[in-house]
Amino acid sequence: MSGLPGCRVLLVEDESLVAMMAEDMLLDLGCEVVVAMRLEQALAQARTQPFDLAVLDVNLGEARSYPVADLLRQTGVPFLFATGYGRRGVDPAYQAAPVMQKPYRMAELEALLAGLLVGGAAEPATTECRPACRCREPEDGASQFRADPAP
Repeated sequence: MSGLPGCRVLLVEDESLVAMMAEDMLLDLGCEVVVAMRLEQALAQARTQPFDLAVLDVNLGEARSYPVADLLRQTGVPFLFATGYGRRGVDPAYQAAPVMQKPYRMAELEALLAGLLVGGAAEPATTECRPACRCREPEDGASQFRADPAP
């Protein structure tokens, strides 16, 4: 069983077919996925939504995903880079980040993301993600739930 169910993942990938394949893999791992295909879109998502993890294609047409990586690093969201060039396709300033060589492979993707949850988070390590809705049981034990806004 994957330790990823319930994780909100930002997937930044500019190739439609590749994005759909990677999204399907993440969904099969139990993740909630938000796809961004352009740099501006990825930055907007990273600024306005909570994520547990991110997968960043390095090359987004003429742009690079490094500004998204910088923003995620500032907010404590672990990420990995995905590129067909492997580690040599990543700018030296980002060599400490995990790199997955494309094409995406489910077992490698799962292992890298699980590793990020254990060792790459700014918060204490965990193998489970927050529920996407941030729902919780009422304190009085009633059968209703309430959805608290994300912090």
